[in-house]
Amino acid sequence: MLRTLHATRARAPRVHPNVEFSHHSVLVAVRDHPSRVGDIAERNFSDASTVSRRVSHLTSLGFLQKVPDPDDGRAQLVALTDEGAVLLEALVERREAWYAELLADWSEEDIAAFVSYVDRFCDSVAADERHQR
Repeated sequence: MLRTLHATRARAPRVHPNVEFSHHSVLVAVRDHPSRVGDIAERNFSDASTVSRRVSHLTSLGFLQKVPDPDDGRAQLVALTDEGAVLLEALVERREAWYAELLADWSEEDIAAFVSYVDRFCDSVAADERHQR
C-alpha cells in the first residue's frame, strides 16, 4: 500500500515544473486563511523546518506571500497570492480529473465506500496520541 501511495505521488499531475507534490499540502493548508508555519507543519504531520523550506520555495515562485499576523505584530503568516490561488485551482482540477479517470470503472457505491474508509482511517490517525505534538 505504501509503495502504491508513493508511486501515486510520483505520477500525480504536475501543474508547474517547479512545484513538487510535497508542496501541495502547504498550498492547501493556506487555501482558506493565512497560517503560521508551525500550524501548517502540525496540520501536515511535518516539522517546521521542512515546511519553512517549502514556504520559501513557493514564495520565491510567487505563489505564497508572508503577511503580518494581526494578533501578533512580531509574527508573520503565510498566505496564498492570486497566482497561488490559480495554481491551486488548476491542481485540484487536474487531480480530480485524474482520479475520475483512474476510478472510471468503479461504481458510485464503491467510490463512496472507499472515501468513507479513507476518511475514517485519516480521522483515526489524526486522533492517535502518538501523532500529536
